[in-house]
Amino acid sequence: MSSKRIAIFRNIGVGLIFLLGIVSCEKDLEDIAVDLAGQRPFDVGDSIFEVVTYHRNVDSSRVDNNDLDKPPLYLLGVNSNNNFGSLKSDLIAQVLLPSLGADFGDNPIIDRVVVDIPYFSTRDGDQKAVDPITGLPILDDAGDTISVPNFSLDSIYGNEELAYKIAIFELGTFLNTLDPDDPTKAKTYYSDKDYVVNSELHQSDFMPNRNDTVLYVESRYLDDDPNTVDDIDTIKAVTSAPSIKFDLDKEFFRQRFVEHDNPSDFQNNGNFVRYFRGLYIDAEGFDGSLMNLRASNATMTIYYTYDRTVTESDGVDLNGNGVTGEVDVIVKTKQQQVYDFTGVRTGKYERSYAGSKIEQTLFNPDTENGEAKLYVQGAAGSEIIIELMDEETLDFIKQQNLLINEANLVFYVDGEQGEVPDRLFLYKDNYNSLISDFYSFQFGPDIFGGTLEYDDEGNPERYKFRITDYFTKVIKGGESVALSKLVLKNFVATDNLTETAFDTIVSNWNWVPKGVILHGNLPADSDKRVKLEIFYSK
Repeated sequence: MSSKRIAIFRNIGVGLIFLLGIVSCEKDLEDIAVDLAGQRPFDVGDSIFEVVTYHRNVDSSRVDNNDLDKPPLYLLGVNSNNNFGSLKSDLIAQVLLPSLGADFGDNPIIDRVVVDIPYFSTRDGDQKAVDPITGLPILDDAGDTISVPNFSLDSIYGNEELAYKIAIFELGTFLNTLDPDDPTKAKTYYSDKDYVVNSELHQSDFMPNRNDTVLYVESRYLDDDPNTVDDIDTIKAVTSAPSIKFDLDKEFFRQRFVEHDNPSDFQNNGNFVRYFRGLYIDAEGFDGSLMNLRASNATMTIYYTYDRTVTESDGVDLNGNGVTGEVDVIVKTKQQQVYDFTGVRTGKYERSYAGSKIEQTLFNPDTENGEAKLYVQGAAGSEIIIELMDEETLDFIKQQNLLINEANLVFYVDGEQGEVPDRLFLYKDNYNSLISDFYSFQFGPDIFGGTLEYDDEGNPERYKFRITDYFTKVIKGGESVALSKLVLKNFVATDNLTETAFDTIVSNWNWVPKGVILHGNLPADSDKRVKLEIFYSK
């Protein structure tokens, strides 16, 4: 590979190894070529280098919340496309006891058990309230149309109008917070881990719904008649923001929670998560949508009715027997217990690349010549290996005593695509560590780049990384290796540094399923090839 790449640079017309093109403030191209061949100094120039790029399959990503400094997001759903294949993501979570404990009182009757998981959403003003059955506006007592908040859902990928199934199970696998082999460290969970599930608690068809803001709870036993609905509570979040609501099996919770005869299991969270290990929320299907959800704000709520003994006030008949002011009156009282998803949260990804465009190149990458197209996708998807140059070329550059003013690595988007990542990330492969331009005081994340850039017509055009400090250290011998391979991946929030310290190790969380196809180093359009461009002085 080395001799082949060197030959490319030698045949460009500048007379030596590394320059594809130079713009000088003093001489034309031909004169510069002669000067360089004679090792005579020049003032300013720029060079464009070809690089070799190919794929690497990512078998798994970290998906737990056991590192408090790097809280991840959580995917749920299914999606499939011709470019990247299919991805199925499940959500696994412990639930913790209510703050006041789990005492259900006397003669409790469960009215409803609901899992509530908020979407990421944005309020876009208000809209007219419409009756879902008649389609007519809903009016208030004065005859005016009622306005309700209008929301759009964020972080939804794929086809929101294609239904798939959601099944919820009692989790059979215990989720540790600490590593059993080294209790001083947090337990890590990866997206390829298998879990045991027990009783099925829910199954239904599902599509995201931006109007899902209200929950109705029916109470049937207020008058001891189970055949009639005595009351309906309308429960609305404080923010009125949309969330996913799944009903769970009331009989299961009656047997496991209400009729349970070992109080120690509900004494504290340590005992409770061993007794009830959590929920496994399973997405079933081939295509649909994937959702990043606010799992940290999710809850499991048990709505129930129980007997409460009270004294009636004068003129008040609470039990409806026609007598007021009675003592020790038994009243059917509505209550709820909220179990938060604040224990261990994790996920499971299942990918299939069968029949997709990425399949061949992902599992059989051309590591010598590179690839014409590059497929970058997060959530245990695909990354790109970048070989900037070989040792022979690097040694020659070192001999030129160049002052590197700017060094950029540029990737071009391959044609029109769907929703692509807003940002990509670049790091050193050999040490799984950050490039110095990302965390240096002089440069930093904003200068480092990787943010999607658009052309004049508003179409996605390219991702550009400024690696000036890194490349300067390479040619000056400041890096511990001559030139590390670099890796291109989807950017996630955990790739940012902490506020308290420079974390030079790149995290392996990745929950962004968006993908983008880039031009590699072998496209037909040479202007769109991935390139390393260097601006220098001498």
